[in-house]
Order: sequence, then C-alpha cells, then structure tokens
Amino acid sequence: MFSRSSTGKTVVTRPGSDNVEIEETLSALDRARHFGASKLSLQRLVFVNELVDTAHEIGYDATVTHLLPLVQKLASDPEVLVRQSLVGNFGDLAGFLIQSDPEKGYQKVVDDLLPAVSLLLNEKASDVRQGAADALTTLASHLRPGERGDQVLMTVISLSHSNEDEDARSTAVQLLNSLAEALGADLCQQFVGVELVALCE
Repeated sequence: MFSRSSTGKTVVTRPGSDNVEIEETLSALDRARHFGASKLSLQRLVFVNELVDTAHEIGYDATVTHLLPLVQKLASDPEVLVRQSLVGNFGDLAGFLIQSDPEKGYQKVVDDLLPAVSLLLNEKASDVRQGAADALTTLASHLRPGERGDQVLMTVISLSHSNEDEDARSTAVQLLNSLAEALGADLCQQFVGVELVALCE
C-alpha cells in the first residue's frame, strides 16, 4: 500500500512490516539500483513491481547494464513474494528487450532470462514454480525455433526426469501441454509424446 507522508516521500506499507519511505527525488535508475539491492525485502519488492516501467523509462542500454544483473540476483531472493513477483514480469521484460534491440535484446532473453526461469522452475514454493511455468510458456512465444528446442524443451525434459521430485514432473506435464503450439509439430512428434508416455509409467 502506498501513501504520501508530510515530508514529500511516498510511504510503502505492508501488514506485519515496517513502513518504508521512498525518496522521490531519486532518478528512476538510482531508485531502481537502490531498491533492487536493498536489504529490505519490501524495497526489493517495489523494485520488482516497477521493473518493466523502469526499463521503459531508462531505456535498453541502462536496463541491460544495471537492471538485468539485479534481476538475476533476485531470482534467488530469500523472500518468496519477491521471486514470485519477479517471474511474473519476465514476459513483459522479454518483450521490451526484443523490441528495443531485436538481435542483442533477443540474446539477452536467451542468456539472462531463460536461465533464471529454469532456476525458478525447481522452486519448492508452488506459486513461484507456477509463475515460472507461465513465464517459460510466454518466453517460448518470443523465441526462434532453435532456442525453443535447445533451451525450452531441454529444460522441460530435465524437469520430467526428476525421478524424486513429483512436483517437478507435474510441472513438466503441464509445460509439455502448454508449449505444444510453440514447439511445433516436429518437436512434439520427436520428443513430447515420448516424454508424456514416460511420465505416465
């Protein structure tokens, strides 16, 4: 929840937590760098919730230089809500990167965002894992056929082979279904059917 204080700062409140004052004189970039690296989970959450808007405001180069390293770090944040909110922004962030620079931005999605999603697919927290599954489906729609097979499908197959993790296998079944259109008929015939049969055994 946001409110205005008498000092001209925005106050962020959350039940059971301390209020956090936001210095509005900071530039969008300084604010993002400060909040994204904050020791306070509520400030990190503000950074995540403002991530895509900040990217549009500061531009592609500053986003790649300053925001993406924070995104990669926050993928392992100790707070579940931060990780859950972060992964929910990956689709829009990927769209921004690719639209801003179709070649370099695309490669940033492959090199930086996909590994973070893959990490979060192995989450124990179900909401984070579901968010990562949704994000992977969205990212797959942005990717070229080569990466859909090499990156996306291999990630799902790895999940499906997690013999001691029933949640991972369940997520793999869901993803094999939701990714079928993006993967295309050839990959589905070669891999998806085989994996689904194996998961049912």
